Amino acid sequence: MSLLKRSFLVILIFIVLLTFVSLFFPSSQKISKEVFFEADNKIVSQQLDATTFDIELENFTLKKEDVKYTLKDDTKGVFVYFEFNISYGFNPITKYRGLFVQTKINTLLDEKINQLKKNIEDLPKIHKVNVQKIHRSEILWYLSIRDTLNQLQENNIHGKLINEVENYISTNQLNEIYSPIVIYHYWSDSIIDIEAGIPVEKAYEPNNNRIKLNKIDTGNYVTATHYGAYERLPETYFGINEWMRKNEVHVIGAPWEMYVTDPSGEPNPDKWETIIYFPIE
Repeated sequence: MSLLKRSFLVILIFIVLLTFVSLFFPSSQKISKEVFFEADNKIVSQQLDATTFDIELENFTLKKEDVKYTLKDDTKGVFVYFEFNISYGFNPITKYRGLFVQTKINTLLDEKINQLKKNIEDLPKIHKVNVQKIHRSEILWYLSIRDTLNQLQENNIHGKLINEVENYISTNQLNEIYSPIVIYHYWSDSIIDIEAGIPVEKAYEPNNNRIKLNKIDTGNYVTATHYGAYERLPETYFGINEWMRKNEVHVIGAPWEMYVTDPSGEPNPDKWETIIYFPIE
């Protein structure tokens, strides 16, 4: 038998043996992991839905359908139970190589999850929002300035308008009865229409072209208190909107905020208190 034929026969026998032995190799690998995220359930869920667990190793990849997870709430966050299904297919060589990369794949997944955990926990945390339905039985009079501006120009516009009203009230020796308020008549990605004012003891018609007398009527309101920096107010608005959606209430007017804490007297934003109101039917 010629050398060429012998070589061909050896290769053929090797392929047959490899194919036969590969029948006993796993065609897939399941990896389960339990990870705790100190974050809100919704935030974790959103981030997980947007994450792809790519593995750049030996051409092994994870498709979206190969990654499953369940979430379980905890008092301080949420537990996530991952299940990864790594498919090696039925190619004998790929299945054989899969035996030697399982540990590396597991390590890469740990790195991916740890980075994801860090990114999620570095996001602003959503606080639990205590939403209530109340009835206001008295009219609230206030002096205010209304302005329309570009979102990019909003830098401290609330404070500037409120200071202008405060100076007018002080000059005219009027009595303030509550903290400053801001009413959001309209907002979009580019334009915001706000009215900033201060509640006063009684109706008073100002002799000023910019400052007007307005009122908040009696009626039903949905309200919640936000504790913390103003930049995180959207978290409380989200909680209110979810409550209104679940309870099927109908908003009939512009929402408004009352700034209970004066930042000039309390430098720690974690202690700032802001009350949000939505007028409803």
